[in-house]
Amino acid sequence: MKTKDEVQRMRKRNMKMFPTYKALGWDYLFYYSIDFLFLTQVKNMSPANVLLANSLKSLFGIFLQIPASVIVEFLGRKNSIILGNILNCLYLFIFIMTGNVFDLILAKFVSSLAVSIKEIAEPGLLNVSIPPSKYKSGIFAKINAKGAANFYILSATSKIVAGFLFEVNGYIPMICSLSSLVLVTVISMFFIEPIEKKKNSGNKDIIKEQFKNIGDGLKFILKSERLKALIIATSLIGSFLTILATYRTSLLQEIGTPSYIIGILAAMFSLSSSIASKKQSEITDKFKNKTIMVMALMVSLSTLLAGLLGLKASQFPILIYIIVMLFLVGKFAHGMFYTVMDRYFRNFTNKNIDTKIFAVKNLFKELASALIGILSSFLLDKFTTAYCMIIFGLVFSIIYIVMGQYMKTRVGLSPEEYSKEERKYDELG
Repeated sequence: MKTKDEVQRMRKRNMKMFPTYKALGWDYLFYYSIDFLFLTQVKNMSPANVLLANSLKSLFGIFLQIPASVIVEFLGRKNSIILGNILNCLYLFIFIMTGNVFDLILAKFVSSLAVSIKEIAEPGLLNVSIPPSKYKSGIFAKINAKGAANFYILSATSKIVAGFLFEVNGYIPMICSLSSLVLVTVISMFFIEPIEKKKNSGNKDIIKEQFKNIGDGLKFILKSERLKALIIATSLIGSFLTILATYRTSLLQEIGTPSYIIGILAAMFSLSSSIASKKQSEITDKFKNKTIMVMALMVSLSTLLAGLLGLKASQFPILIYIIVMLFLVGKFAHGMFYTVMDRYFRNFTNKNIDTKIFAVKNLFKELASALIGILSSFLLDKFTTAYCMIIFGLVFSIIYIVMGQYMKTRVGLSPEEYSKEERKYDELG
């Protein structure tokens, strides 16, 4: 049993470190946009195969959510975060050495396991490190958003540098990305585990117990109308954002944009996301329970319009500026999405259920990403990127409108409008 001083030291260190850790380690630096160029120009892979490998990563994530959840419960939050970062380092090494699409698929499997572990352990560690109070949700959102906003700034800077470095040698940005992951792994070792590990008679008993706990958590989540609605929303929006990362770069490449310009534009997109992360509290206060719908339609409609303009961008270069503005709108929504959704999910958790909720959320998001990613890869092999964006922008706009109607009576209600069972695991419920 930890003493009061030990608990306070744990809370102080974890809460203080988390924004810095997230800024450096939330996702890969020196990587996005350049990864697509690296695979298509240096490794000579087709855009459709790159998107297919990304889709298989999501497919792997479906099967890895339960094992990842067991790993987190078995190793604890801190050690799981360290393991996730080590796996990320391994992923980048394999990615750099990739010789064909099968090597890339292996790399994506390792990345999927790393992401699955980190997406459960990281919010779980922060959630438990914050003292229980009526302000906990706001504190969680503030710390999380600070880290996300700083990440987007670093990401923007790294993308500009990576774009110019790619012109010199395509391998240099990837080596920089790997170096940053090694640093993040070292930083993660300084967290303090917030939950004491229970003594068990053996590893088999631990695994058996955790599978039972996960099963209990799944039953609760599937009974909860508000959690089901949030899981549907995060799956549909998150999966669309996943394919857009490739579609944006592919469209810019199709219309003849140089790699260093793509790096600069990618940096602008990251800055847009950073601003959104910093403003997420103001935005949610303004739109309240309509926030999710606003984010969703910003993404889908901006994609639809960018696709339409992309058809004529080669003939009328002025349209490229409008496309970039539309991408900035989509990335603004992207920046809101992750911080806002983490906050919403955290509102319904305590330490007994948090990792289970994050695991199920990720499970359904990866399922949706895999299905949509495979479809988007098929379409990209048949049509230009502009036509693919038009198709997905239109279809998802319709889907999001239907989703909004479903969520209206399930999310954003006052606490007394939810049943006692729904509030079973609320932090202060």
